[in-house]
Amino acid sequence: MQTLVSERWGRGRSETTSARAIPGGAVLIEDRASHAWILIDDGEPARFGPGLLVAASRNVRSLDVLVDGSPTAAGIVARRARYLAGVSVWQVHGRLVEWASPAAVVHDRDIASPWTVALLESHGLEAVYEHGVLRGEILGLEVARTVGDRLEVGVGRHDRSARTEMRPGEDVDSALDEVAATVRSLRRPDAPPHPANTLARSRWLRSVVCANPLMIGLDTASPVAPPLPWFDLSEVTSSPAVGRDSLGKKVVVVFSVGVDPDLVPTAADCYAHYSTPGAALWLVLPEGDDLPVVRTAASALSIESDIRLVPRRWEEFAAPDS
Repeated sequence: MQTLVSERWGRGRSETTSARAIPGGAVLIEDRASHAWILIDDGEPARFGPGLLVAASRNVRSLDVLVDGSPTAAGIVARRARYLAGVSVWQVHGRLVEWASPAAVVHDRDIASPWTVALLESHGLEAVYEHGVLRGEILGLEVARTVGDRLEVGVGRHDRSARTEMRPGEDVDSALDEVAATVRSLRRPDAPPHPANTLARSRWLRSVVCANPLMIGLDTASPVAPPLPWFDLSEVTSSPAVGRDSLGKKVVVVFSVGVDPDLVPTAADCYAHYSTPGAALWLVLPEGDDLPVVRTAASALSIESDIRLVPRRWEEFAAPDS
């Protein structure tokens, strides 16, 4: 990385620079100039977030992001960087460094079957359509999803596979009732730790706030699909929604619980997908999750934005049987 930076910028080899590894890449920081370079070398746009946090922790104000070998990833990172002050994104091909053009926004087309949506809702589930997949959720936790033209029941891929193998021909209505009852009994603040209450917590928070939007000062809020597909329940990801305040102003809301290193770039991407002229961007976190480095990274957003906090025990705002 130092060789690449030295050849392109004529810097990066002095005693005032320091390097730090991040998953899938590295960060090179030029201390005196308050400048840094992030190298993403595994083609994952989510590496931008950890690099941004490293730069924020050192009060870097000018940042060049180099994405090696993946034009798709470079375009996504460039799209996110459009809303971050002082950030430039470059596509790397060997020793060639070129300006990366922001990827176009492609909106998710909702082609969910009305019959399947009605079936999920008849069992008290939230029907959420994202990137070609219709999920039935309880407080943000998936308990069923469409796989091709089938509706499979279970919490996550492994549970669905096990039920399909062990209970061939199981009645869908009975399966939905059984799984939903189990999850409702566990996805509550007074339940012992269990995957049913430790997974997909940003989606749980989103579900709570969408049912109680006044918690954060909105009149309405509805979930929307994240910019990139969400593949696994164990992933720590942020969850978007779109709402309106009491004056009718549109707000793009991004929920996070715990530490999501890619929160700020993901929020910028959500804004790219769902904003309209005059819209604001809010990051919503529980008290205590707004770490100083997260606030510093968020301060680089070049659009109207805010961090809204919910109580530490925000789970109590939703009834267990909601």
